[in-house]
Amino acid sequence: MGPLIRLETTLRGTNMNIIEPIWVALQCSVQKRSPPPGTLLDLRTVLQDSWCGKPPGYRQTLVYTMPRRVAALLCTRVDPKRY
Repeated sequence: MGPLIRLETTLRGTNMNIIEPIWVALQCSVQKRSPPPGTLLDLRTVLQDSWCGKPPGYRQTLVYTMPRRVAALLCTRVDPKRY
């Protein structure tokens, strides 16, 4: 099995991407495994264990921070340039 590939997003995109912090946490769990998962089933098990091991409020906190993230993006928004 090859390395995991993560698509890069722009800085602006990561502020709105509620999945990014979850992905980073799951990715760290996979990378800490020794030995690393050798099959897709092993990978699935590691991801499920990590997901279930998160505190109950983890995902809810990400949802609650969205209004603040959106407000911050709106404050820094740059209007398109006219040519």
